[in-house]
Amino acid sequence: MAATSTPESSQERRVRLVGVARELIAREGVAACTFRRLAAAAGTSTRPFTHAFGTRDNLLRAVALTTWDDSPIDVHAADAPVERPADWDCIAELRSMGEHWLPLTEQAAIAERIYLEIQLFSLNQPELHAMLVEMSAGANAKIAQLLDEGKRRGQVRNDIASDELVFAYWGLMDGLSVRVIYQAEPTVIDRTRRLWSDGIERLLRP
Repeated sequence: MAATSTPESSQERRVRLVGVARELIAREGVAACTFRRLAAAAGTSTRPFTHAFGTRDNLLRAVALTTWDDSPIDVHAADAPVERPADWDCIAELRSMGEHWLPLTEQAAIAERIYLEIQLFSLNQPELHAMLVEMSAGANAKIAQLLDEGKRRGQVRNDIASDELVFAYWGLMDGLSVRVIYQAEPTVIDRTRRLWSDGIERLLRP
């Protein structure tokens, strides 16, 4: 008797369709990511995409969210007090967190480029832009919590507000990321890792 395959769940289908969208954006850019083009890439009609996401904005938000998969920040989790051991080093944790997103590997470079492309595309798409800003606000709040705890322990400078430090943190990362994506050579990647570590120390250390 032939084995029967298990039907695909709605969540599994969403994950698969997001993967199709990521591959299309990586090859051809965000502008190419229409339901019609996605259907052709997936070998289906547009119905699975419209049923799962409703709008292209919702799909692109789901693609952008994959940037946070397996990251040190859970943008889905509710805010909770920062609890760290006595020997915790705030700057070391923030430096390590940043290295997760920096495009220091080929896969990370693809993921970061997709995320940056969606962010730029959203500037002319108000609803999508609002979704991404809300998502970023959650991440910003969690980093600000870490900075506040670092300040309380005397590990982080107190002369600059935490929200401004968060802004500078992402600014440093985005600038370095764009350079690596634009010029992905081993020497640039090594230099980026060094500049990130050095930059975080200079930015945060009292």
